Amino acid sequence: MSNVFNFNRLCALIRRQWIAVGKIYMMSIVIIAGVFVAFYSFSIFNNYGDISTHSEMGRYVLNFRQPLFYFLGLFFITIISSSYFSDLGQKTKAIFELMIPASRLEKFLSAVFYTAIVSLSAYILLFFLVDLAFVSYLRSIGSSTTTIQMEPSGQVVVDNWKYFFQIEKSEFLPYFYFLPFILNALFLLGSIAYQNYQYIKTAITMIIYIAVWIITFIYVMKLTTDNTIDIDNNNYFDEKIHSLQLVLAIGIFLTLIFWGLAFLKLKEKEV
Repeated sequence: MSNVFNFNRLCALIRRQWIAVGKIYMMSIVIIAGVFVAFYSFSIFNNYGDISTHSEMGRYVLNFRQPLFYFLGLFFITIISSSYFSDLGQKTKAIFELMIPASRLEKFLSAVFYTAIVSLSAYILLFFLVDLAFVSYLRSIGSSTTTIQMEPSGQVVVDNWKYFFQIEKSEFLPYFYFLPFILNALFLLGSIAYQNYQYIKTAITMIIYIAVWIITFIYVMKLTTDNTIDIDNNNYFDEKIHSLQLVLAIGIFLTLIFWGLAFLKLKEKEV
């Protein structure tokens, strides 16, 4: 088998891998959907009486959405990533996996495609659809807006049942968009490097990594902001932005490093 990259062969491998892992992915999506529905149903059921009479409760009933979306999403990515190459830890299955007629690069790109792109896209789409269904229902059972009298500017209309995609996100959120990808890279590496208990071992490694990351972040923040803050709040804001830009750059760099190490480890397995 030639190890020269071939796009048509990559497409064929992606189709083949869907046959192999498609059922597992669909089961994972169903479980995640069940978790979403459970959170929404529990919160709405517990507050249904208040919701029917006080529409402004919407600002509090669904305040679990952002933590649920972010934390469960990161957990989902780690599970999917850690399971993709887990067969390499079992000799009988490893032989079958290594004998797949595709180059190492094609196998690795297929893994990134399924564990990062497909999984992340499916998760986001699923959450938005569940949120759309429940919020649409809530908007249909009563008034979705509250009018607040503001003096002297007049009245302000507040939408109590905002869809998730309408919620105002933190302005600092884009600086952490690398997180699902760095977790994907780290757990892909762990699924190749460890022969058994890949998720647990990688999770322990990740905890150590996070500790180092937090210490580094605090050090960088201290280094870049010490003796630079004056009475002008804009200067402090600018320094904070520069620190987050540095964190983003480091995060992207480490993601590429982990992906590179995972690819090299996959090559080592095939030798």
